[in-house]
Amino acid sequence: MSAATIAKAALAAWEARDLDKTASLLADNFVLTGPAPEPLSKAAFLTFQKVHNDAFADWSFNARDLQEQGQVVRITIQITATHTGDFDVSKVGLPIPPITATGKSRQWPQETLTFTVEDDKIAALHAEIGPGGGVVGTLEWLGVKLPAQAA
Repeated sequence: MSAATIAKAALAAWEARDLDKTASLLADNFVLTGPAPEPLSKAAFLTFQKVHNDAFADWSFNARDLQEQGQVVRITIQITATHTGDFDVSKVGLPIPPITATGKSRQWPQETLTFTVEDDKIAALHAEIGPGGGVVGTLEWLGVKLPAQAA
């Protein structure tokens, strides 16, 4: 399978809220960097995905501009979603109580995702996050004043 096919399958699995499919596409030593204050392991990323699944039932990456160079794939995204459930980032270690559904919809700033594929599994995913993006930007959008250690 090509690296681009694997990256697109991962985005589709997240949008479909399919944690088992997502897990099957990740290497055991997978690491996510960028959207959260600290890098996330495979297990932490799957928890991160579940937190988003619970909070944003209509999460969409709106992927475009895919570029594949060997085992590295870059995809431009601009996430849209509606806050329809609890957003509980305490499950990924942030000292913030769950934020109940607000019904607010949002389009996040454009981001670039860089997938590194090894042996037909995603070994690393890096998100280039600008102002207003990532977990911090999402919390600010939802009106959370962040403690110094979470910012």
